[in-house]
Amino acid sequence: MNPGLLALLVLAAIHLFANRAKVLGWVWHGPFLSFASGLSLAYVFVDLLPALERGEPVLKRTFEDVLPFLELHTYLIALLGILFYYGIQSCKSSHKNQWLPISGYLLFNFFVGASLSDSSNPEIQPVTLFTIAIGMHYFVRDHLANVTKQPAVLGALIFTLFAGYIIGYLTKIPDAVSAIGISFVAGGILLNVFHYELPKKEKSGYLWFVFGALLYTAMLLGVGEVRL
Repeated sequence: MNPGLLALLVLAAIHLFANRAKVLGWVWHGPFLSFASGLSLAYVFVDLLPALERGEPVLKRTFEDVLPFLELHTYLIALLGILFYYGIQSCKSSHKNQWLPISGYLLFNFFVGASLSDSSNPEIQPVTLFTIAIGMHYFVRDHLANVTKQPAVLGALIFTLFAGYIIGYLTKIPDAVSAIGISFVAGGILLNVFHYELPKKEKSGYLWFVFGALLYTAMLLGVGEVRL
């Protein structure tokens, strides 16, 4: 099976399982949750943020005639992403606007699916570690934010994941569009990590959190994939 498609199926399964994770008992509510959060944080700092810098030349070539005096385009877009995600998360939950807080999450899923459509994409290498990192992010956020308890929301998240994969497989998404998308959702991931995934009180949770962060970093270093 294509590695990208296999990763897609794993991530879809995590969406389905996240809110049923209480069957893991103390393992879920203690060490594993903190471990997954630490791993997700490490992904942001050693893999995702460097991706912003790698996307900078693409946006500079694309927009240098329009915005010739602006540098660090990707970081500015990431800042806009943080402001956008913070704004929609601040909206009061109601039946009328229940889709607004997860709109950014749907966008993120679309770009994850599109990235997995090309297994040779350097931004998802190695695919196994990328899947683990994104999977842990899904796992923690889905469970703590309760975003997948509603069947319609769960279906939409899985649909956008597969839609991104199919569109990415059938068409070539322009590099500039991909760089903008990655930069924008990076802001959302940063916000979600600090809002949902940092351990709050338990010392044991903190130790598992540190272990997860260091383990993921060590794995990336071990395969030579920290692309600074």
